[in-house]
Amino acid sequence: MSNAQQPGRKPVILVVEDQPDERFLAATLLEDTGFTVIEAETADRALTILNDRADEVSVVFSDVRTPGPIGGFELARIIGVTWPKVRVLLTSGDAGDQPSDLRVSATFIPKPWRAEDILAWVQEAAGQPPHSGGPAVIGPGGSLLPQT
Repeated sequence: MSNAQQPGRKPVILVVEDQPDERFLAATLLEDTGFTVIEAETADRALTILNDRADEVSVVFSDVRTPGPIGGFELARIIGVTWPKVRVLLTSGDAGDQPSDLRVSATFIPKPWRAEDILAWVQEAAGQPPHSGGPAVIGPGGSLLPQT
């Protein structure tokens, strides 16, 4: 079975974030734009979900730093090898987490990220037409920041 979008079915996005406020805001942003969202607090939990539902998941949107033995970079590597059709978007607010750390086919967007950037990337990755609107910037801790 493939994770290709079936007619009438919303794309599924797996959001991996240990901070509840940030996870809630990302999930709400994506759900309000028409995606089905599955949430996970850790990369380990995300792998369990993917083992059961990878054929449904179009995109994994993960923080680089997650609790437990597996972080976002390793999660992206595992996904790339095990489920190569699943697209991966990584994010981090830590200046030490640089895109040069990516050794796999994944995209990195630093925190605070702009909602429109996340939506544009996820929509393209899931094969959806672009959508406009939503909050301009979501910063660390899930706070809404004015657009600059």
